[in-house]
This record gives sequence, C-alpha cells and structure tokens, in this order.
Amino acid sequence: MEHCKNPWKDDCKSENIKLYILIKGEKKPICQQCWNKIADQENEW
Repeated sequence: MEHCKNPWKDDCKSENIKLYILIKGEKKPICQQCWNKIADQENEW
C-alpha cells in the first residue's frame, strides 16, 4: 500500500490517501491530514 508523499512534510507515512496532486509532472498521493494543512496554505506547485 502506498503512503503519503507530501512534499512539504517528508516524514508523513499515513496510508489514508485522500487525493493526488501533480507536481512537476509527478503524481503524489496526499493523506487526509496533510491535505487539510495544504488546503489552508498558499503553496504553489
């Protein structure tokens, strides 16, 4: 099973994948907890 690959939090190992984001042509799985934090920020990718 894959785990979260949040580019802003390298140590996240959650397997509760909520969605995928595309960064520089690479699809990255993001967990529920990380997505909640990312969605509240103004990150650009």
